[in-house]
Amino acid sequence: MSINMTEIIEKLQGKRQIFCSEADFQLEMAWVIKEMYHDAKVRLEYVPTFDDKTFNDKMRIDILVFINNEWIPIELKYKTKNSGEGALEDKKTQEVFNLKNQGAKNIGCYLYLKDIERIERIKEAVKNNFKEDYAVFLTNDETYRNAPREINCDYEEFSLEDGAIKEGWLKWKKYPGKKGIGDFITLKGSYQIKWNEFSKVNEERSDGTFYYLVTKII
Repeated sequence: MSINMTEIIEKLQGKRQIFCSEADFQLEMAWVIKEMYHDAKVRLEYVPTFDDKTFNDKMRIDILVFINNEWIPIELKYKTKNSGEGALEDKKTQEVFNLKNQGAKNIGCYLYLKDIERIERIKEAVKNNFKEDYAVFLTNDETYRNAPREINCDYEEFSLEDGAIKEGWLKWKKYPGKKGIGDFITLKGSYQIKWNEFSKVNEERSDGTFYYLVTKII
């Protein structure tokens, strides 16, 4: 038995328009999965044990779903923009959210692809029954969907513009020097980037529409 990520996203859309943080997004998605798949076990921030009985406590899986002893890892990213025009209201819950203006699009793109690489590596190092694997990105920063403004910019190979294909060896043109950010990523699979609309909170604001990206990891 597998999960239907399209149906999971649709149920999330029916419940929420905005999340206050990545942890909020993670919890709500885990809740939806448990509601939809009653026999599933759902774990947050799961640390897998490798075949040699070692583990890396920094290599956590955001959501791990167990169904019939099969693993379904899900990695999440939630990056927000604040246009400076005040808070946004979630019309489904009547909650008001003052979102952070996170910026650092280059790092956000890199970390999403790093999530994909990490799941590929876990599948190699842990001989469990992997059913399927996903990475999910949610943002109200529409620039993630667009190609970089500058040609040969530092993160060009990590850019997540709509329609792009991400595969093979990806590297920085100019290493940003940020702690915890490596200098290259190697992907075994080939992944097409396809963005979709998640919610339209305020059509008049540049930060009023949320978009999501789902990548099924090979």
